[in-house]
This record gives sequence, structure tokens and C-alpha cells, in this order.
Amino acid sequence: MGIYTEKPISRWWGVLILLVVFLAVHEPWLLGMRELFRQEGFYAVQAAEFQPSSTLVTAHGVAVQDAFPLYPALSGLLMRGCGIPVEIALRAVSLLMLAAGAVLTYFAAASERSCRAGLVAAGMYISTFLVLEKAGDGTPATCNAFFLLAAQLLFFQYGIRRTNWNAAWISSLALLGFGFFSGGFRVLLYFIFPMFFFRRPLSVKSKFRKPGFAVGVALVAICILAWCIPYLGMMHRIPLFHIRFEDFSFYSWLKEVALFPLMLPLRLLPWSLIAWIPFCVALQALDSTPILSRYLRTLVFASLALLWLLPDGNPTELLYLLGPLSILVGINYELGMRRYGFKIRKALVLCGYFTVIAALSIVLVCFVPQEWVTPFLSVSKSLDFAGSNGYRLMAAVAALLLFGIAWSLHRGRQVKPVWLMLLATSAAAGIFCGAVLTPYRAQADDKREFGAVFRKALRGEPATKLYKGNILDLYGELCYVGLPVVKIQELDELPLNDRVVYLVDTEFPQYPERSWRNLLPPDFRYRGHRICIWKGVLRQPEGEENGSGTISSAPAAATSPAAKASN
Repeated sequence: MGIYTEKPISRWWGVLILLVVFLAVHEPWLLGMRELFRQEGFYAVQAAEFQPSSTLVTAHGVAVQDAFPLYPALSGLLMRGCGIPVEIALRAVSLLMLAAGAVLTYFAAASERSCRAGLVAAGMYISTFLVLEKAGDGTPATCNAFFLLAAQLLFFQYGIRRTNWNAAWISSLALLGFGFFSGGFRVLLYFIFPMFFFRRPLSVKSKFRKPGFAVGVALVAICILAWCIPYLGMMHRIPLFHIRFEDFSFYSWLKEVALFPLMLPLRLLPWSLIAWIPFCVALQALDSTPILSRYLRTLVFASLALLWLLPDGNPTELLYLLGPLSILVGINYELGMRRYGFKIRKALVLCGYFTVIAALSIVLVCFVPQEWVTPFLSVSKSLDFAGSNGYRLMAAVAALLLFGIAWSLHRGRQVKPVWLMLLATSAAAGIFCGAVLTPYRAQADDKREFGAVFRKALRGEPATKLYKGNILDLYGELCYVGLPVVKIQELDELPLNDRVVYLVDTEFPQYPERSWRNLLPPDFRYRGHRICIWKGVLRQPEGEENGSGTISSAPAAATSPAAKASN
């Protein structure tokens, strides 16, 4: 058997392929299709209320102690500065930071090896199933990962490679300050923890005495104080309670620890087929850049330990691991293919099967009668979205594309580069999600309907602000009302100088200084709970002239349901 080799492609063709795959996997034209999902409503409120003059992050006027200002600031800039809808703004920032991270991994790997290494690293960074699932959500995860990776690479470039430790500490810790403004103390932990495992020639024990270290620590401290002080002034306490692990359950943690080794390869698909290459001991002796590889492996193992063992983990934190791992795979790709290329090609048949199954699934959902499909599929929503002619045309194109990719995978399995085959598999997964999963999930429009009901109830009312009573959530729902919202703890917090106020609450307000009337239908319920918009009008004091010039000798009759029943 001869030595396995792959035909290289030009840099610009490779970049064009990456761009096409990025668009196919993440489909930015569909960013606004789905309503605010899970935590996106919380971040949307933070972005809408963020003020550039302060690092304080609020949601419905209440300071959020475990929130950080950079992501709301960037999203708010797109919303207010460019007029972009809230769903698109939140998700666009996430995708833009993912693209920035891909550029970073490309140059980090290409500068060490070749253009191919950079293309492989960037391709893995943008197209794992983890990224396909999480990067399109409106969360700061990709922003956190970008600043963490940039700080880690600058630390190596200036410190370990150029031995300019002052520049290394200052530049890396300055970027880490931005990472803190994006992701908080967890980002600091993922940067600091691997340093405990650095061994010669990576050891940094003697480098803490450099003046640059003090300057860098001062920069990070300034960022932390700039975040803490506004909370301290508003709440009279330091907002550090969220560092503790709330609602810790030992059995839940044990279950997560047991499942992690199974879930990690699944989330890294299809790149799991080659993600193990940098850790092959037989190849490490042939590595032409052993110091960088050792540095990146230390980052991967240390981050892996945190991801595996820390309670209250979030799957999006796997993005902190993805950057160093992608660069490792890129710089070791050619060496690994030379040794294991023939064996890996045999496994690519699974990619072809996956693509065919995805194409058949589109045909099944979109062109087979629904009553034939639902007995075999466990779905919580209907498949009515597949009934329109326009959608069926789009689905037919998507299915043909997937069959074409499957044919290309079958024919190219013996001649095309492995990394291109993996990229094509990821593109197929993205096309399937855009054709089936995204429209299916977009049917959940409860929040938009909630906002429409509220807007209809407030039509003709001079409402400029809503007050929210003893309700803990409704962040995403109230985003669609289009009015600023302020949460109050007690009814005494309602402004006395406003004659009319509008209160969102579940119960009749026990505040006799105002007469109250519910603007929503009395049977309106949302997710099993009664929700009301109470219009509260200040009562005229006894003896004050009313609008007709007469003297009011008694307070107005109560308009509560109990008072109406007694009349």
C-alpha cells in the first residue's frame, strides 16, 4: 500500500468553499424566522435597555447580577443603530463572532503549517454539530470563545515564541478583560486554569515577576471594578453570588459526568472522525512544531477537565475547547492523513449514509401525507408548515442538493480530500436543518401571539410604559409588545405623578388609591396562568373639583370584580 496523499487546492478556492459551507450550515437569511427562544428573550431585554454610559445590565429595570455588558452592547448597537429586528440582531452578533473565531483559527494554523492546515482548522471551527446547534442562538457563547482564544494565542505568540513576556501579559490580559465583559468569571477561569499544568518549556512560574504581568492584572482588575461598582452603587452589595453553584444536585452532576464522554464525540461530529489525530502518540514524535502542539494539547486537556467536572455546566462552553482543538487538528492533519488516511476514508461511507437519510427525511416530511407520517414520528407540533407550494419547492431543491452531496461523497470518497468530505457532510446537516427543523420550530409563535394580544388590548390607550408586578419571567413575550417595561416589587413603587398606569400582573392590584380595570379578556391565560393588563387611574381626592365643576364628596366606586359583584 502506497503513502496516502491528498491533492491540495488553492487558498482562494478553499476560502470560497468555507464561505459557502458557512452560509449552508448557518443560513443567516433564516435568522428572523423563529421567535425569541429560551434565554434569547432575557438577552433581548438586556440589549434594549443597555446604556453605553454604564456597564450596568438591567432587565425590566432590575439589575441582573450574573450578566455582562459586551454582548448586550453589541446587540443593542445593531438594534438601535441599524434598526435590525431583535431576533436578527442577537443571532447576527453570535454568527459574526463565530466567523471572527474561524478567521483566527485559520491564520493560527496556516502560519504554522500551510494553507491546508488553516482551511481544516477553520472548517472544523464553523461546522461541528455543536456549532450547528448553538451558534445560531442569540447568546454570548461565541463572543466568549473568541476573546478567550485570542488571549490564549497572543500569550503563546508573544510569550513562549518571542519571549517578550511583557507584551504577552499585557496583550493577552487586555483581551481577557474584554472576555470578562462578555462572559464573566468563567472566561477568566478557562484562561488561568491551564497555566497550572504548563511544564517546560511552557512553564510560566518565573514570568509572574515581569512588569507586564502587573500591568495586565491591573487591566483585568479595572474591568472587574468597572463592572462591580455600578451594581454596588445601585444594590449596595457586590454581585458575586452567581459564582456559587445554585441548586446543586449530586445525582444530576454524577449523571452529567457519566454521559459527558458519550456526548462530546456526538457534538463534535462529523469532525470526530479526525479529532483524535493530534493525540496519537505515534504522530507526536514526528511533529515539526512540538511546542505549539504541546501548548494547545494542554489547553484542550485542562478545558476538558473543567467541562467534565464543573457542576452547572452549559453545552455552549464546549466552544471554549473547540478553538484550540481545531488548530491542533489543522496543524496535524497532513501528518495524520499520511498515516491513517486510507482507514479514515473507509469511515466516510457513514457520511454518505447520513446525507441520504437526511434527504429522505425531507421527502418524508414534505411530500408524504401527514396522516401517514405522524404515527411513526413523535412530534409536539403539526407538520402544516410543509403544505404550501412555495415551501415544497424549497424542500424539493434542498432534497436534490442533499442527494447531490451524497453522490459526491460516494464518488469522491476515494479521490477528494477528507476535510472536504467532512465539510460537505456538515453542509448537508445545515441544509436539512434549514429545510425541516427551523420551519418546524418556527411554528412555536406563542410569544409573538402574546405580544399581538397585548398590542390589541392597548390600542387607543396612551400607554408609554408597562409596569410588571410579581411575575418572574415574560422577558421574550413583553419584547413583542413594543413598550418599555419596569418591574416593581410593591405597588407603592408606582409613580404618583402619572395619572394612568398600566400594570401586568396575575391578581387584582390591592391599591385603593387607583381604580383598576382589566384590558384583557377575563379568560385570557398564558401557559396555564392568568395574565391581566390592569389600567390604574388615580382617584380624585375627596373635595376636589371634578371635570364638570362640581365637588366630589365621595371616592369613586371600586371597579374590582368583588365590588362589581356586590353591586
